[in-house]
Amino acid sequence: MIRAVTLVTWAALAGLAAGCTMNAPPTRAVAGGQALLPPAAHGGTALAVQSVTVHVPPSLSVSEANTIKPAADIVWHGDAAGDRHAQVAQIMRSALSAGVAGMRKGTPVVLDVTVLRFHAITPRTRQSIGGKHELIYALDVRDAATGAVLAHVPRVNASVRAAGGAQALAEEAAGLSQKVVISQALAASVIKTLENPRLLPPSLVAQSAANPARAKLP
Repeated sequence: MIRAVTLVTWAALAGLAAGCTMNAPPTRAVAGGQALLPPAAHGGTALAVQSVTVHVPPSLSVSEANTIKPAADIVWHGDAAGDRHAQVAQIMRSALSAGVAGMRKGTPVVLDVTVLRFHAITPRTRQSIGGKHELIYALDVRDAATGAVLAHVPRVNASVRAAGGAQALAEEAAGLSQKVVISQALAASVIKTLENPRLLPPSLVAQSAANPARAKLP
């Protein structure tokens, strides 16, 4: 799994993570153990993230089928039945906001996120073989003042292993619900992406102030 990170503040997510850092089974890496350093300390681009906006397109299909792997863009049974698009948006927003909470020095930016796939495992799969939470999104990094797109990442893959059977029960007992595991993976993915040293070269920052042309990560 992507290196563990500390999920700080941001209310509910922080509380969930705090409840699982002490008793998690050794097979699952959990958040905690090291404070997030400013991105520049890792050789990446220093960013001051002002806000995170999440868009879940209405066109994304949803399945409530409790089969091994339903054919749909959104599969989520971790909340009560309801508007799955809205539930996914809330999970994504909270997790990504928690991930960037320590990014407060550097170029002021806002993040625009578009969900491409949020396919968690079903109760049937969790009770048996487990699998993978497939979490994929696109990311635009915009200048906070002008709205110019400084960088576009067309596909961030935050997918993470999903426990099943006895291991899933052990994780639940330790506080590692599906929502916590997914939230940690999302937070780690946005940190890793924004710490990419190629994300915002100085020349691109200067150029984008005058020209809102989109820069695409290789």
